[in-house]
Amino acid sequence: MFKKTILAVTVLAGLSATVAQAHDMPPPGAGPGFHHGWGQRHGMEMLAGLKLTPAQRTQIHAILEAARKGRHGDWKQAGALHEQIRDLLLAPGPVDRAKLTSLTQQIEAIYHADAEARLDVAVKIHDILTPAQLADAKAREDKIRSLHEQLRDLMTPPPAEAPEGGDAD
Repeated sequence: MFKKTILAVTVLAGLSATVAQAHDMPPPGAGPGFHHGWGQRHGMEMLAGLKLTPAQRTQIHAILEAARKGRHGDWKQAGALHEQIRDLLLAPGPVDRAKLTSLTQQIEAIYHADAEARLDVAVKIHDILTPAQLADAKAREDKIRSLHEQLRDLMTPPPAEAPEGGDAD
């Protein structure tokens, strides 16, 4: 469950970071609502290069700002839970596994809620975009995936060749 949650958060984070990099939007940190690069790190890349109307920019800004404010307390709570885990693991004597499990489950619940919130943000932003903008974003995403695959292929070493002849004397 924890691995699935982390995977979902990672995927959603990538989706969310796409949106804040939109061509017509200020870069993260450049204006109100983009404090600490929140939009960039949370899956808003899909907006990169899109020509947004002023109304769309305003709506997206409001969505990102509301999402950022709504999750701050949970991030602090998750940090405190991680500290408790570190304290348990660094304490002398046997480790209280039941307490570790409880803390881990609390962290998973926070991460799950965060993933749900990110998905909600992505859906709200999707609903603001026009069909043409969504098609442009899809084409860009397809090209990025293709380039990543090409890069991965270039970076992967070729398989080791088997010795010729097959028989060793």
